[in-house]
Amino acid sequence: MSLNDVLKTQGGSIADFLCNHWRPEHCNPDVWEAPETYDIPDVELVGDPHMKLWKDTTAWDNPGRQKILQKDVKHFADVVETTGIIPSRVVYYDVDANETNNGIHRRGLSEILGIKGWMHQGVRFGTQTAKIRFANVSNHVEGLFNLKPKKGDIKTAVEQTLKLEEIFSKQAIRYEVQLQGVGLTERQRLDVINSLYSEFILDDRMVTTERYRDLNNDNVDRLLNAIEEEDPWVGDFWNNDDEYTICVNAGNFEARIGSILSSAAIASHNDKALHIVFVVPIPKGKETLTSKREKFFSMHLSYLEERMIKIYGLADNTKSRRMFPWNHADAQHRAVGQDTQNEGNILIKVNNRSFN
Repeated sequence: MSLNDVLKTQGGSIADFLCNHWRPEHCNPDVWEAPETYDIPDVELVGDPHMKLWKDTTAWDNPGRQKILQKDVKHFADVVETTGIIPSRVVYYDVDANETNNGIHRRGLSEILGIKGWMHQGVRFGTQTAKIRFANVSNHVEGLFNLKPKKGDIKTAVEQTLKLEEIFSKQAIRYEVQLQGVGLTERQRLDVINSLYSEFILDDRMVTTERYRDLNNDNVDRLLNAIEEEDPWVGDFWNNDDEYTICVNAGNFEARIGSILSSAAIASHNDKALHIVFVVPIPKGKETLTSKREKFFSMHLSYLEERMIKIYGLADNTKSRRMFPWNHADAQHRAVGQDTQNEGNILIKVNNRSFN
């Protein structure tokens, strides 16, 4: 058995790979991290790890690595010159397309330093979705030759994954972001989830699997701007500097009291109504969207009024409650459509008890 057989090269001998930075020990697959599928469905490892020349493959255009900066590649090249090659994760390549699935920075630093190849592992993908998922999960390595994923890149990758499926739900988006966005902070993950959810609910090509939409302030703002031409309320109130409006998520009502009272104070000072556009939590059990929307006024706002009336020592009657600008006779309140089967991207006028 030859040294080439022991160290497992492909397309040449050990000598084809050796240079100042790449030594014989780097050609030994046993010193590298063992390849795995990362439990991604429709991914199959083909053969064993082996040395492979960069020129024998092309680099796949990974949606999760859209922006490769030369300064980052140069930084990794400087690291190799300082510390040498430290075996860690192999480069995975698609055996059917003969293109690397990850390792774009390693390919770049190798070009700078004259490194002709790297330790590779063949992979076969059953679907394009699996290929995208695998690329971004396998790309995250704690250590050398790795950059933490950028939020924008993960957003693009998840978007491409779900567009291949042509269906979505908030749960599906959250799953893909958690899976592919290893290395993102929790705040970054939430930003990606909210951004994609907002885009998908306005994309006629995407079909939701959800009966009810789980919306928040960010989603509502995008939706309002998208339907301005169809619904005059948006231009007459939401985007009208002469009117006072606020968006409230009933599921987070207590956290919005400060903003509600602040907006109410400004509206009252100008003797104007405060118009509220709101969303409610997804109905459960015997609850309906209609009942939850009615409770926004009869329970949430009513209880806030009660507390304020007690603070100021007023009589709890209709006259006292009319002083709140959301109870102004001119107030025009709207609920955001959340029933994907019966409502869609619309606003719904909801009566505020007997006030407006």
